[in-house]
Amino acid sequence: MLKVLLVDDEAPILNNLNRVLPWEEMGMTVAGMARSGMEALRIAEEQRPDLVLCDIRMPVMDGLTFISKLREMGLESEVLLLSGYQEFDYAQEAIRLGVKEYICKPIHYEDLGRKVREIGVKILSRQFKDKLYNSIPLFQETPAAETGSAKKTPDQLMSLAVQYITERLNTDIGIEEVASRIGISSSYFCLLFKNRFAMTFVEYVTLQRIEAAKFMLESTGKSIAVIGAGIGYQERRYFTKVFQKQTGMSPKEYRDRHRKAEV
Repeated sequence: MLKVLLVDDEAPILNNLNRVLPWEEMGMTVAGMARSGMEALRIAEEQRPDLVLCDIRMPVMDGLTFISKLREMGLESEVLLLSGYQEFDYAQEAIRLGVKEYICKPIHYEDLGRKVREIGVKILSRQFKDKLYNSIPLFQETPAAETGSAKKTPDQLMSLAVQYITERLNTDIGIEEVASRIGISSSYFCLLFKNRFAMTFVEYVTLQRIEAAKFMLESTGKSIAVIGAGIGYQERRYFTKVFQKQTGMSPKEYRDRHRKAEV
């Protein structure tokens, strides 16, 4: 489960954030709640949250100062700012601190839930990149442990599924295969998967394949055809089509743009 830290000096808002959003369904758990930046720092140090929902205006230590301290601690948690203030200076400082998302008060919880799900997918994608980086040679298959569904929670089952998918992105993997591997029916698997990731199995696999392709385009000199084959697309033309649909540019354009950005 991804860990979430909630930070707001207004107790009613803090309690609503904890109570209203379907955290477990989104594959997340509230690891801590804080009403000040100082308290939030203490919890962050202990829990090392993946995501922080933080009010921008708080007494003693405001949200931006808290985030700055968070970065000084070496934590790269994704941050979603909650704010009734839209001053340009705040936006500039937030961008400098790596904050890319915010929700304006009064909070519309449906919109907030949608935004949190999107960030959750982003965090999982980043973790997937980290796994790729630390598992060279890429896509080297490792024997999966025998698993069964007995006494496993939905979250544990989905974690096993993600592990199995990640290790086999270069194969023609399907729902039936993954569901059978973790010991549940295909229909139950689809239900759990959609609840956990807010997307279909095919959408998730495509997203992870494209994230892997982007990583390799940025960090290796492998040919586009080899990269495509490495993530399950044997035909370069089809790989290019899928990549362009997901990113708005061809693999070559993506690689060229990244290299220019590094110059």
